[in-house]
Amino acid sequence: MASVFLVSILPGILWLFYFYRKDLHEPEPKKLIGQVFLGGMLMVFPAGYLEGFGRAGLAFARESGDLFLLFFYSLFLIGLIEEGLKFLVLGVVLRPFGELDEPVDGMIYGITVGLGFAALENLLYTQALGIQVGLWRAVVTSLAHAAFTGWGGRLLTRSDRASRFRRFLGGWWVALFFHGLYDFLLLTGVSFLSWSAFLLAGALLYLLLREIHRTVSASPFRPEKG
Repeated sequence: MASVFLVSILPGILWLFYFYRKDLHEPEPKKLIGQVFLGGMLMVFPAGYLEGFGRAGLAFARESGDLFLLFFYSLFLIGLIEEGLKFLVLGVVLRPFGELDEPVDGMIYGITVGLGFAALENLLYTQALGIQVGLWRAVVTSLAHAAFTGWGGRLLTRSDRASRFRRFLGGWWVALFFHGLYDFLLLTGVSFLSWSAFLLAGALLYLLLREIHRTVSASPFRPEKG
């Protein structure tokens, strides 16, 4: 059991520590970060239940090779449910949103809930399929979840005049699109498309790290701006 923990939950915590340290000027309260991470973990259970209603359709889409149907299920079953539940956590834990006071904050919270979700999901997969699968998922799946919801979280602190509800809705749709596209490419079973899924996740992560650096550099809480 200890080895399962080491390759599933612990990597998620270590990735969280890595991203959290990038918020240099006004770090988010550790209590809220912990609640968001734990909330992400707990959402694995309702996600599994809700996705069960479309599992037969997804299996049919994969077996039949119907790419349109597979894309539909990837987007509106997996992406919509998983990212919807992650954003539900953000909406509940962060109210009344006073902590979203600089552009990087939405990304940090999005990454946190994504890593929490991936951590428990990885634990379940590791228990079922073994340590080697867990090691792979500890890196690839964890960072993919962080990237999807991290980009969705970026919209929570955008600078336009959109209402908070519209920002959450827009962030959710961005996250579910990237998540659904990633799963679609992965589930096709076509070699070059499957590899494209990893390239997509890598590109999203790289650009997210650049956006974090850019927003931290422009933070209103930088000492020289104070």
